[in-house]
Amino acid sequence: MVTLADFPVSAADSARAAASVYTASLLATAPIVGAAVGALALRRASAEGRVLVWRAAAVLLLVAFVGRVLPLRLAGWSVPSVVAAPLVALGRIRVADFAPHRLAGGPDWIQFAFAAYLAGVLVALVPTAVASRRARRMLARARALNGDRSWASDLENSRSRLGVRRGVRLFRSGDVAVPMTWGVLRPVIVLPAAADGWSRASRRMVLCHELAHVRRGDWAFGLVARVAGALYWFHPGAWWIGRSLRRDTERAADDRVISSGVARSDYAELLIAVSSAGPPSVQTALALSAGGRGAGPLRSRLALILDARHDVRPLAKRWVLAATAACAISSVPLGAVEVVPTRDVLASLMRDSRWESRAYAVIGLAHHPDTVAFARSAAERDPSPRVRAWARYALGLRPDSASASPAALR
Repeated sequence: MVTLADFPVSAADSARAAASVYTASLLATAPIVGAAVGALALRRASAEGRVLVWRAAAVLLLVAFVGRVLPLRLAGWSVPSVVAAPLVALGRIRVADFAPHRLAGGPDWIQFAFAAYLAGVLVALVPTAVASRRARRMLARARALNGDRSWASDLENSRSRLGVRRGVRLFRSGDVAVPMTWGVLRPVIVLPAAADGWSRASRRMVLCHELAHVRRGDWAFGLVARVAGALYWFHPGAWWIGRSLRRDTERAADDRVISSGVARSDYAELLIAVSSAGPPSVQTALALSAGGRGAGPLRSRLALILDARHDVRPLAKRWVLAATAACAISSVPLGAVEVVPTRDVLASLMRDSRWESRAYAVIGLAHHPDTVAFARSAAERDPSPRVRAWARYALGLRPDSASASPAALR
């Protein structure tokens, strides 16, 4: 019979991981709120501007999470007791797990909770994994069109019009009902079997739309948003960012087609013709494409396409560079900041009757120059030998502090 004793992650490790997830969810508030403000300010601008906002938010969500596993910490963000309560509870578990006679069943729940979190991440990633496998199988059965002179000419014409320098592989498949694209280094465009009956003008409109996804790297950023959504599967803000990105990604591709000189009415008519729903297997494969499911109702897309007042001009390069620079600058503090309770919260914990609370507090107090005296006092006077041991460890007062570890406190 398997018990928690056989679980490969200790309670302390689970608590540390849970604290990292909780910290990342707190930090995620900044890019989500920033994205909401940016999207509101650009609600009447072209969709490309909002796409930049959603992309930056998705990247920063991932940075906030990945930064928890890196050793670099440049700044501290102190939070009040209401927000710090989970950190304190997890900190108690971490210090208690190193006690030689831990109460059975005490912090074991955190191991179950962490296992449940990991299960949620895996479940959230399943659609993307399934779509990837089915797409590979579909591509193996598809017919390559790059060797077809007519299709190759239309593809080259559309690439030149949009300034796409990368080589693009073009396929036709009976397994899809709508055009789709994916890939970064070797992007792929897959067209439905009905494409054989399209006019040259329709071909170029469809290729222009799909190449707009390729030019902006929409598939890669969509994948970033899906990974971020899986890591924050419990956070509705992360899923909102992903849905908004998919919706505006499609609208931005529509804008590119219209700005290239295509009549709005012609493009709307084509969109209606090719947007019929496919079989379930195709819908699963669509989860891998640049737009994917969640790109928004067809009616709302058509309304924007036919609205002559809607701005479809491509975004100036300076705005792209500015957004990239802002994202890069924001990622440094977001990835390196450490969320900790305020000094008042830690000081109040020193009056707690539980030795775990005092041990957790003394570790934090030892890292503040103006509260080192509290930690030194605890190292000498606290009634619990465990708190005194943690205080000496945190202060580095042990003779073997260079090699000391919490395991030595057992």
